[in-house]
Amino acid sequence: MQANQNGGNIDGSFQITTESQGKLPPFLMKQILTDAKVKAAKPKPKPYKLTDGGGMYLLVNPNGSRYWQYRFRLNGKQNTYQIGTYPDTSLKRAREELQLAREKVSQGINPKTLKTARRAVIERDENRFSHYYREWLKKQNLAESTLSDLNQRVEKNLLPYLDKMHVDEWSTRDLLNVVQRVSDRGSKETAKRMASVLRRVFNEILLLQIIDSNPATGLAELLPTPDPKKKQNFAHITTEDDLRRLLKAIHTIRPRQDYIVTMALRFMVLVFLRPGNIRRLRWAHISFQDRRITIPAEEMKIHAEHIVPLSQQAIDLLKEVHPLTGDGEYVFTTSHGRGKPMSENTTTKALQTLADPDTGKPFGKGFITSHGLRHTASTLLNEKGYDPDIIELQLAHQNKDRIRATYNKAQWMEKRTQMMQEWADYLDELKEI
Repeated sequence: MQANQNGGNIDGSFQITTESQGKLPPFLMKQILTDAKVKAAKPKPKPYKLTDGGGMYLLVNPNGSRYWQYRFRLNGKQNTYQIGTYPDTSLKRAREELQLAREKVSQGINPKTLKTARRAVIERDENRFSHYYREWLKKQNLAESTLSDLNQRVEKNLLPYLDKMHVDEWSTRDLLNVVQRVSDRGSKETAKRMASVLRRVFNEILLLQIIDSNPATGLAELLPTPDPKKKQNFAHITTEDDLRRLLKAIHTIRPRQDYIVTMALRFMVLVFLRPGNIRRLRWAHISFQDRRITIPAEEMKIHAEHIVPLSQQAIDLLKEVHPLTGDGEYVFTTSHGRGKPMSENTTTKALQTLADPDTGKPFGKGFITSHGLRHTASTLLNEKGYDPDIIELQLAHQNKDRIRATYNKAQWMEKRTQMMQEWADYLDELKEI
């Protein structure tokens, strides 16, 4: 690729010059830090520096943030160039960036021009990962609910980092740093899924001959394997006493909790839909006249239309929410969401922070999740003697016998309606005990 006289390629990207690639310059011969030392750097009460060669050091702040910085003198003045943050910028990449910055200084140019030029290149859509990701997403034949969940995960875990550099600048190590963040917070399964998305999107970029190799190949194998035991079930409760405690907590006014989130929790218990269907519930799905919700097939996991009979309690709740969000598309939107559905973990986190009325302490993890409410309803309804087939239909579980499933849907709506009203009445009685 042709280079310009300032050390950058004519497309605005940068590389270490040929002259410096063959033999290491003196400052790189005096390197002190290692990957292990950098990784082990822990915060202290005051900021401190770990010095490497050539004027570069790692600044470690009390809050845990770590910055690669380069101190240089230009035109008789001391300056500091922010190379990048760790672990987003590895030690190896920081040294590469340092060499580029030192070359600029030797030419009498402030190295900040590196970032200015690079930013201008990245801002062109064809150089951004998000551009290729969205092009790839258009070709995926996925249910709307699956597509929405995937896009939300990518926008949260990948796009804020991947769009910081040109698509041809990413190394396997750099990508590993990004997905490792997800794994380190305990979301190992999500990290694996993000690695898979990266591999597939970068493969398309490779086929377009924009990059010479796929940096995400084998990325998933570098991540910890999720614990299969943790995938067996969602945390849920199975006793009336635990459900009573949960109901009392949900119906206790919490000034710091978004009111719509509170209403979403109450609604979940009444209808026990999948959390994704609650988050993406549209006003267009609801018929107050017919007293039911009709969710189209493309939004259901079973790829079939799902009808939810509404109890009087559920209708009253929706009518209470309508003045707040009824002018928008979705039923449950948070005050800061600007009309968008709640995020994936909003309700589960809200359940974890609810105060147990018996102890005054938060329920925390392991007590109940949003999805676990479905298990709770299924367990208690079966114990009460309701027909298991009606319960399964209401949970929208796939019936392997398609003829029987069609018969159930057509003939058992009256029984399902009765069960949902009796369930709501039972919840009202339980929370008053």
